Parts: sequence; structure tokens; C-alpha cells
Amino acid sequence: MPNDKQRLCQQGFSLVEVMIALLIFMVIALGLAQGELAALRAHNSNLFRDEALRVAEDQLNDLKSNTPAPTTNWTTPSTADVTANIRGGAVTFTRNYLITSTSANIAKLTRIDVVVGWNQGNGPVLLPTGCNHQVLLTTIQQQ
Repeated sequence: MPNDKQRLCQQGFSLVEVMIALLIFMVIALGLAQGELAALRAHNSNLFRDEALRVAEDQLNDLKSNTPAPTTNWTTPSTADVTANIRGGAVTFTRNYLITSTSANIAKLTRIDVVVGWNQGNGPVLLPTGCNHQVLLTTIQQQ
């Protein structure tokens, strides 16, 4: 049977054990916080991309209904760039398009490319928009 002195030595945690437990908890909490930040960045990037796709679809539908003459290089639409409020911040989207006529054996086809770009964070500048992010929509229609 243990005496009182041995029983006192076996009760509770030592300071070293508590510090090790806190260190392990801190490492786990930092990992969870880093994962949450990555998820938020991906969510914001998806919001920007979805809005850029909406802008590109609007431009593509407008060009399909009123197809201008073919272009030899990327053209900026005559309307101003589109500004959207996303999560309380204004984001400007730059729209460009390229129209190419192709002759097929059966019919004359027109290819319409619309690219919408925006700046988000750092990254290389992409042509033709001059922004560091962009989406491209393409359609082919018969004339």
C-alpha cells in the first residue's frame, strides 16, 4: 500500500507535461487556421471567376446577336470596363474580343472569342487583357 508521500507525487500534471500539451494544441490550431485561410482564398477566387464568366457571357451574347466585322487582333469593347462589388470591394473586369471568319467546305463560319480579365493578388500579366487572371469563352456560329 502506497504511503502519503508517494500518493502526493503521483497526483496532477507536471509543468512540463502541460507545456507539451499546449504546444501540441497550438500546432494543431495553426494548421486548422491555415486550412481555413486557404479555403477563404479559394472561395474569393471562385467569386471573381464566376462574375468574370457572367461578364463574358453577356459580351458573347451581345456579339452573337450583332456580329461585327471580323477583327485581326484583340479588340476592347466600346463600352467601359465592368465594375462589380464583390464582398464589399470594387473589382474591375476588362473585356476583349476577337472575331475570326473561317471558310468551311459547307458553310461560312464565324468564331467569336471573348476574354475577361481582372487583377487579384500578385501574378504574371496575361495577354490580351493585361490582368493577372482571365477567363475565355468561345463560340462558332454559321452566317
